[in-house]
Amino acid sequence: MQNDLSFVPKILLCGDEANFFSRIGNRPFKIVGHAKIFGEGFDFRHDGKIFFNGKVQDLDALIKYLDSGAVDYFLFTNTNEFAAFRNNAYERGFLSSRVVTIDQFKALPAEFFYDAVADFHIMPQLKESGIKTLLDVDGYFSRGKIFTKLRNDFTEIDCVTEKILPPITENIYAHVYKNLAAVGFKHYDAILLIERAPADFEATLALTENFSDKVITFARVGSELEKYLFGNPNRFAEAVALKGGSIGWYFLTRRTPPEDFKIYVVTHKPTPHDGKLPDGYKIIHAGHAAAQDLGYAGDDSGENISRLNLYINELTALYWMWRNTAHTIVGLNHYRRFFTEDNDDHFAYEKILTPAAALKLLERYDIIVSELYYGGLTQREWIVNDCKEELATLGENILRKHIMQAQPDYFDAFELVMNSTTLYKCNMFVARRNIFDAYCKWLFSFLIDATEEILRTVPLKNLPWSPRRLMSFLAERMLTVWLIKNRLRVKELKIMQVEGL
Repeated sequence: MQNDLSFVPKILLCGDEANFFSRIGNRPFKIVGHAKIFGEGFDFRHDGKIFFNGKVQDLDALIKYLDSGAVDYFLFTNTNEFAAFRNNAYERGFLSSRVVTIDQFKALPAEFFYDAVADFHIMPQLKESGIKTLLDVDGYFSRGKIFTKLRNDFTEIDCVTEKILPPITENIYAHVYKNLAAVGFKHYDAILLIERAPADFEATLALTENFSDKVITFARVGSELEKYLFGNPNRFAEAVALKGGSIGWYFLTRRTPPEDFKIYVVTHKPTPHDGKLPDGYKIIHAGHAAAQDLGYAGDDSGENISRLNLYINELTALYWMWRNTAHTIVGLNHYRRFFTEDNDDHFAYEKILTPAAALKLLERYDIIVSELYYGGLTQREWIVNDCKEELATLGENILRKHIMQAQPDYFDAFELVMNSTTLYKCNMFVARRNIFDAYCKWLFSFLIDATEEILRTVPLKNLPWSPRRLMSFLAERMLTVWLIKNRLRVKELKIMQVEGL
């Protein structure tokens, strides 16, 4: 992700200005001062004196000036003078990648300030902070001068860049994505942003909010971003600054609103659960539009597809949850099936997954689903077994057609699941809102149209219970299709079955 605002580096120029202008090309810059290391009465090679800011000063004064934020790069037009300065400064304990020749400056990243020493500072901090996965949102490391992970095998780094990277640079990363959308739903311990203007920084925070709560960035001394970070101390839940020379690395933790947790327990009949479920659980009557009122909230208010409940079952409640709620964490259980962390799946109210337990799991995982079911038949064979060959084939072909029209990238995953003997059953899940929204947007982009086409083709309403649920059986496989395609951290839990319901 490229910074939208141009970076104009401030240069302390040592050498002939005309020579500099003739060789610099189109690279942006701003000359903020001139320096000279050879002059009448002094020689830097012998006494370490240098002329800048209108007077002769020593190396310590120069270092202080460079670190003040007044200048980004100390640039030499003459390589002999550059070498003399570097050698003498090195003997005196000063070596900086911000002291450059014209060619070195032209090779630096144009989009942001770069100091190779900063790389050596950040890598150990990643390990010390326990950051095992990092998303390099701007391709910071790919545009630097370090071609390895600096002996840091602790942190796995992914990159976002449109550029084709040379193999030696690409080897820094585990994965390289062309844009943020390609990252999908992957979650990281932290993201890394280059320095940018405050408005652009805030916009990028919004675009990356689902990738991580931790943000690492750097800011030059005196920059607008540094002023913004120090001027808004309550913007982040935590902000740790690691100062070093002319820049500071900032480890930021986003502020997040209190979680709004709701698991809907879908039913079509009276249940004994009233007042017995954990806080955060709510019973919803699926198919309420065409049924006797049971006293529960229904799926027929607001935007809804309650009329299709006879054919897609609990998914009419799922649609209502998607279109009519704003919970930050949302889930679906059945009136006779509940998630549990208990090894014994014999039903008891006290063993139902609590909001606190779910929230703890979602710190490490993106979605909670049922344990992967291993059946003796493929998914296609199960549906044929329930609905007979002709109807099952018709329904699958119609669904396949609508998937190809609305979500062609999922065709291979669909075929894989239909020919597989494994499945995440029952459409049961718990997930954060962005995951929930993405799944529902995908599922209902084709399922409603496919269901309405099959209803125009076959009078499902007049068929027995199992074949009438053809689209429900097919739809139950779709969560597995979606999970196969997307990179999610999946947590499987046991399902407790309520006996007698």
